[in-house]
Amino acid sequence: MRSPLFGLLAGALILAFAPLASSPAWASPIVATQQGPVRGVAVDGGSAFRKIPFAQPPVGDLRWRRPAPPTAWRGVRDATSFSLPCAQPDLGWNGVKETGSSEDCLYLNVWTPAGSAKSRRPVMVWIHGGAFEGGSGVDPTFDGAALMRHGVVVVTINYRLGVLGFLTHPDLDAESTRHTSGDYGFYDQLAALRWVQANIARFGGDPRKVTLFGQSAGSASVAALMTSPLSRGLFHQSIMESGAPIGIGALQTTAQTEAGTRNWGSIAELRKMPASDLIASWRKYAAADPRARAARPVVDGDVIPVSPDVAFATGGVRKMASIIGNNAREALGPPNKDMMLRAFGPNAGKAAAIYDAASADPIEGDGTAQLATDTSFRCPTVMTQSFRAAAGNAVYAYQFGQSLPGREAMGAGHTFELPFVFGNLSPSGFLGGNFSPADHELSRQMQAYWTNFAKTGDPNGPGLPRWNRFEPAAADYMVFIDGGTHDAQGLHAGVCSLYRQTWADEHHLPGGPT
Repeated sequence: MRSPLFGLLAGALILAFAPLASSPAWASPIVATQQGPVRGVAVDGGSAFRKIPFAQPPVGDLRWRRPAPPTAWRGVRDATSFSLPCAQPDLGWNGVKETGSSEDCLYLNVWTPAGSAKSRRPVMVWIHGGAFEGGSGVDPTFDGAALMRHGVVVVTINYRLGVLGFLTHPDLDAESTRHTSGDYGFYDQLAALRWVQANIARFGGDPRKVTLFGQSAGSASVAALMTSPLSRGLFHQSIMESGAPIGIGALQTTAQTEAGTRNWGSIAELRKMPASDLIASWRKYAAADPRARAARPVVDGDVIPVSPDVAFATGGVRKMASIIGNNAREALGPPNKDMMLRAFGPNAGKAAAIYDAASADPIEGDGTAQLATDTSFRCPTVMTQSFRAAAGNAVYAYQFGQSLPGREAMGAGHTFELPFVFGNLSPSGFLGGNFSPADHELSRQMQAYWTNFAKTGDPNGPGLPRWNRFEPAAADYMVFIDGGTHDAQGLHAGVCSLYRQTWADEHHLPGGPT
């Protein structure tokens, strides 16, 4: 609290609880956070609070430092409008050409059902994807109102991206008490989760029942934080959509990546550059110097002590229930069959024969399309499911097979499950279309499964097809497709077994569970 005076303390308690309990319509909801009260906006079935700071703006001297705790404020802070996305280049799909982006971006958003003041509802914290370079927690697809109406508190967050979020540099090592750098975006995610632990009960959420979920880079973030000693106690269940740690590959160390950054400039000089100029400068520099890898997560020895793929394979991950899955046709970019077959090593000939004989599947595509998704997403996901189940964790596996309206020829592409999970089937936007009643029913099912899991650790519930737990022997998984959600077994078991053995041999590890 800002003041020890009894009157201020009592006032804060009144702000924290009275509006939620006494205002069924949530006409002007106010909640007192640890830093000060925030005023949200009424939404159907509850209330939304936007642009709540979970850290100080990482600008000026705070650029490339771990997030500093947010400062307190006087009066009631307006929480009715979203923040800008974190600073990022225009990537075409990320919408910043229209909205802009900002380095001042460490904010989160909360959706909570009406009447939650005295409740302790499960909490779902969303980490967006975007290859650690783009995206945001304020994308309209991630509006949490529909999920909220299933009886959960939903939180979406921003975190620093690209060169602002993951730069390693010798000058930054010298500044750090731990003599390491990088992974600032992961520290942002941890800061948001600590904010949830400290504040979410004031919004009717249960800090002891937090499910961390994400997609693509967000899913990889969930996996990374599952291996981190710094995340202990901050979340209790996980959902990983289209971003298994095995598929991300081994992360380099801070020391390995610094060889490509030391010649870019001194940190003192780089901190003086506007964020937009800095991003443009880095993209130009990284394109010209083959040693300069794109700014990505690293094994920094602190937040990430070991590469997550190895941690998952060797059991170095905390025990928790998980939903883990992929989309049926989500390989990115034009396929290179010879390159993809290298993933099978000495078994490439066997794999090629399987794909050459594969008939075109309406969900998964032809043999080349199946090969592309197998090597980039599907087989790494199956491996991750197997490793987690063999370690004694409850695992629920899935494959999403639904295309978007007007893009049926693409199949179930990367990100296509997102409108269904969040219940935001819009006619417009990057993932929009003319959705059918069957699409809306599929979305209803997926929202129910996801929120049931947040409540109990088991996605099953009344009115839903039975979703069996994944066990390595049977390898059950749920197929999500409109008009036909159903259980299946052994997703691409033959080729994924070849993929797993090659991966294990390359990493000098046992082949892993079958």
